[in-house]
Amino acid sequence: MKTLPVLAAVLILSQAQQTSPQNPQGTPPAQGAQPPQGGAGGRGGFNMRAAAPVPYDDYTGFTKLWDGATFKNWDGESDVWSIEDGMLHADTTKTPGQHHIHYIGPSAVMKDFDLKVEFKISAEGANGGIQYRSRMLHAAHGGSIADPMGKPTPAGITTMAQAVAAGLAVNPPQRQGGPGRGRGGDPNTPGGAGAAGAGAPPAGQPQQQPQPQQQPPQPPRERPANEGNPWQVSGYQFDLDSGNRYTGQLYEGQGRGIQTAPGAIVQMLPERKSQQIGTVSDAPASIVKPHKGKDGDWQQVEIVARGNTLVHILNGKVISVTIDDNPEMRALQGILSLQLEGSGQIWYRNVYLKVLP
Repeated sequence: MKTLPVLAAVLILSQAQQTSPQNPQGTPPAQGAQPPQGGAGGRGGFNMRAAAPVPYDDYTGFTKLWDGATFKNWDGESDVWSIEDGMLHADTTKTPGQHHIHYIGPSAVMKDFDLKVEFKISAEGANGGIQYRSRMLHAAHGGSIADPMGKPTPAGITTMAQAVAAGLAVNPPQRQGGPGRGRGGDPNTPGGAGAAGAGAPPAGQPQQQPQPQQQPPQPPRERPANEGNPWQVSGYQFDLDSGNRYTGQLYEGQGRGIQTAPGAIVQMLPERKSQQIGTVSDAPASIVKPHKGKDGDWQQVEIVARGNTLVHILNGKVISVTIDDNPEMRALQGILSLQLEGSGQIWYRNVYLKVLP
């Protein structure tokens, strides 16, 4: 994996914003000496000119994945996701639970790429994400890292009610949690109800003993094939939330959970371990524009995926960097899915992809 060039570029960019392109302490050339050729600032043959910034809306080399008007090449719950004024919209105050819509068109299985997408989110309660290099989690698809798409959604299944009627899901579906975030209600999913991080006492405090009339905790069970949401995916996520506790971090949904907090550079290691090796921002929340729902400004996301290095950029600033050095669990390819849960609304638009060879 060519990790170092990408990480080095990120660090150089961060440093370049804090330094001047000129050297005020440089000594003048000797009288009669010719100035060095080919380099700025007397640097010999090196060209020290800063790279020209590219406007976010310069989509040169990108392909538009969503046409802004139809659900062509996208698969999700048709009674949850809607299109309004050129925006993809979901509202969990009307349809509670965790909802995904994923791209199924050309280049759906992505390896190395740049992805751009804009979003707005409710001022309170909403929790969303842009999942990439992901795979279809439900047994009806049988997705895996080797085959992220798996089998397509059966014809005619576009709502949870239809999925339940076809035996693909139970009603009501269990909200699936995520490690470290306590986002779900599944007692057998790390981070869901009954797991540390969602109802368990803080580390170092004793567990409460069950009352005599209560049954002892049952061991984890395998999830039946007809549980969960048929559109659920598992994979890397550019996390979003109204309170900006998570916005910009890397979260692996239905996998290793929170890995890279906003502002951090993290190396993911074998055996589900990780370590923070640096920072890209000491105030990551300041990168986020105020959330005001549909009336707010568009937040501009860019995701750069190169081998096992994953760079999250928000509103033109790097907000987290992840290096996945776990060869058994990392995903070097996968699909794109847009997501919302919690209690709020989200809007997406301008989904563009540049695939690298």
